[in-house]
Amino acid sequence: MNELLIKEFAVRFDLHPAAPEGTQHSFAASELVQEQGMEAFVKAYRPLMKALDDKAVAAYFGGYLSSIALAVQYSVTGFSCVPDFSLDNLAIHLVPADGYCRIAYSLQEWKPEYGPAAEQGGSREAWRSEVLIRFYKETAGPLIRSISQVSGLAPSEIWGQLPSKFNYYVEAFAAGVTDTALLQRIADDYGYLKDELPAEVFQMPRNPFQVKVRRMESLADPEQTVQMRNRCCMYYRTEGGRLCYTCPRMKESERAERREEYRLEMAAAKE
Repeated sequence: MNELLIKEFAVRFDLHPAAPEGTQHSFAASELVQEQGMEAFVKAYRPLMKALDDKAVAAYFGGYLSSIALAVQYSVTGFSCVPDFSLDNLAIHLVPADGYCRIAYSLQEWKPEYGPAAEQGGSREAWRSEVLIRFYKETAGPLIRSISQVSGLAPSEIWGQLPSKFNYYVEAFAAGVTDTALLQRIADDYGYLKDELPAEVFQMPRNPFQVKVRRMESLADPEQTVQMRNRCCMYYRTEGGRLCYTCPRMKESERAERREEYRLEMAAAKE
């Protein structure tokens, strides 16, 4: 693939041609769909992210998995060209830094798969469907079910980490676009993912991207709104952690207290 595009993937999605600098542990994705391999991953990641239990590890894993899921979506929509995201080609890396640990990814080979050109009479919609079904059925799904089995966290809770990030980033992608055709393609491709991709692709009772977006008053600005998370990220199940402001577990009275506390702190800091 184009070198500039590969660099863009590194910046946007933490997806690299090799293990990024600072990597402490690396895992072949194909090994993580096996119980022993996923147990090794959870054992390595849990102390690095300071998790209090394995369920928090699984929730964080789901959150980071959204990075490569977004990379697939971005490739389909923006370039009609998708790298090979198969388990055999994907590696997962634990990269500690500044008191936390992120999950990064790399591809062994950047073999592009191109969508059909309009002049060739191919169906872009059929290709899009094939790419998304393959990724969620053969890559994301097996990884989520594996860490669910090892951690005890329900697959729905792990899948539920993805929609909030998708809603945020799709909005962000569209905000910088002036091309009306591309804007329509962003909307159409995301609409297909959440409204038309069959539930059986995910081995779930319903497509996990079919969620209602709920908005709330911004923590900092009463004139702005932010999205409530679809599922709890379990930050409160890490050392020193607590419920996030956008957590669906938080009561509205607690959210109001958090806003007041934050705004008083900000006002004091300006004095």
